[in-house]
Amino acid sequence: MQTKRKVWYDRKAIKREFSEGDLVLVVATSKPNKLAVEWKGPGRIEKKLSETNYVVSFEGKKDQNQVYHVNMLKPSHKRAELVNLMITEDKSDIEDRDENFPEIDSEPTLFNFDETKESSSLNDKLDELQIQELHDLLLKFSKIFSNKPGKTHLVMHDIQLIENTPIQCKPYRISHRRTEILRTEINKMLKLKKLLK
Repeated sequence: MQTKRKVWYDRKAIKREFSEGDLVLVVATSKPNKLAVEWKGPGRIEKKLSETNYVVSFEGKKDQNQVYHVNMLKPSHKRAELVNLMITEDKSDIEDRDENFPEIDSEPTLFNFDETKESSSLNDKLDELQIQELHDLLLKFSKIFSNKPGKTHLVMHDIQLIENTPIQCKPYRISHRRTEILRTEINKMLKLKKLLK
């Protein structure tokens, strides 16, 4: 009966082994509070005494080798070193390149078809008749292609509330940059009368 229980108890157990020279962390009690434990190390495995006991030495304490049970050890892995890389290029070389990187306007307000035509190289891809058709379509459906949010009468959505009392949430801090972005977006929506004060 006891062997059956042991097999069931150990079914997910993994046998841990260390070789001489391996770096390990050792669980030890912390100095201010003897009931709290923390990982100390890294230490180096000096010798394997048995299946479960190892002699561990720590840097700076060469004379104080101690014996630890395998359950008090875990492998220590070094973190990957951070490498700072800086690539410098000659500015004149960058300006001479044919690649034109577009600048993204965070708050586009006006739609200028001629600027769009020039920046997107429509002349290379479409003939004059197709460009004129595109221009007419954009003018015809200017409300759809506008940057301002609009309204529709085609779809209605009702939100059914469980209770009339508002839900109180804990306020979370956001960064100064995000606060400014949020403030400009709210002011924009208030000007467009999409929000009520």
